[in-house]
Amino acid sequence: MKKDYLRSAILNLILTRGDATRPELVKTTGARAASVFEAVDELKQAGILCEPDRSGRRTGRKAPRLCLNPEHFWCAGIDFQVRRTVGTVVDLSGAIRYRAELPAGKRGSLDACRNEIRAVLSELRKQAGSSWSLVRGIGFADPGLVDVKKGLSIRAVNVPGWENVRTGEWLSSENGMPSGIWPEGQVKTFMEYLLRGREMNGSLFHLGMDDGIGGGFIKDGECFVGDTNQAMEIGHIVIDPSGPLCQCGNRGCLEALAGEAGIRRRIREAISSGVDTILNLEQFSIPYFTECAKHDKTANIIAGEVSESIGRALAVAVVLLNPSVIVLCGELTGLGDLLLESIHRELTRSCFSGTVRDLKLEFSRLDKYDTARGAAVMMRNQLLRGE
Repeated sequence: MKKDYLRSAILNLILTRGDATRPELVKTTGARAASVFEAVDELKQAGILCEPDRSGRRTGRKAPRLCLNPEHFWCAGIDFQVRRTVGTVVDLSGAIRYRAELPAGKRGSLDACRNEIRAVLSELRKQAGSSWSLVRGIGFADPGLVDVKKGLSIRAVNVPGWENVRTGEWLSSENGMPSGIWPEGQVKTFMEYLLRGREMNGSLFHLGMDDGIGGGFIKDGECFVGDTNQAMEIGHIVIDPSGPLCQCGNRGCLEALAGEAGIRRRIREAISSGVDTILNLEQFSIPYFTECAKHDKTANIIAGEVSESIGRALAVAVVLLNPSVIVLCGELTGLGDLLLESIHRELTRSCFSGTVRDLKLEFSRLDKYDTARGAAVMMRNQLLRGE
């Protein structure tokens, strides 16, 4: 096995698992022990890996674990959401060193959007002080369609002014370091996979359900993005061709039926028809809606219809991708068992039994900083693989 390839294989394994012992690397790579040890020592000498528990050549029965050296370099991550902008600085191990958050202001223009991002980065710099010199790259989780290779924010239908923006180029030139941008759904998919670590066998499909609806698919540690880097836009699968107009211009998309605008429309129609309900558009938020669904008949019916639409879209993903795990995140997970049972029913009805029998449906494990952290970690991986 060639030395460069072996180094890359070892690094990729540790990036996916978080750590590994030398014997584990020998077993996994299939290379000679001497070759693995030489490659490991080179990665240690470069400052990329460390072996904290190794004090000499003889270490006893228990092999010490190799991991990424936290101080080799750091990366910043930005999660540009519809309602807020979140930022983190992570070390090479992926641990958060600093974090910042700013509520969304008036975003009627590109400058307004960029000023929010600048403000969060400025706060991270302030917190980091002289340690900011360790930051070598910026990762960006974008709320809309992205051309990853070009670093282009194509369009975010829920963020006015965020269209055809060369985000990667702007971040790099303004901050004097490399940057990478990825769709928010892809970053969350990557983080759900990463957080499961060694317990994750097979592939994972992620579905995010907040203002909009997006998805991601990951297998063997690699996110699928498609030939034009625009795959997994499950929110724009057409569920009902004669359905309501979506912000993307099509009719009957999942997002138009089950996103925030779609839920508002259903509530408006119910109120207009004179049904007895506690639902109130003046108070509306998705958490408010999911709470009402537990007590109010009309809200429960709407929640069931929304959940069934989500299930029909996921059936397409299951038939095409056959994942081991589907992870659901976002405020609609507040529907709890109603959501899970509706999705399972639709999948059972629409898919081959073999694709559903062992399929796991789970709620997200991410916290509010994990998407920004994920963008930073993806930037870290990009830089390491280029070294």
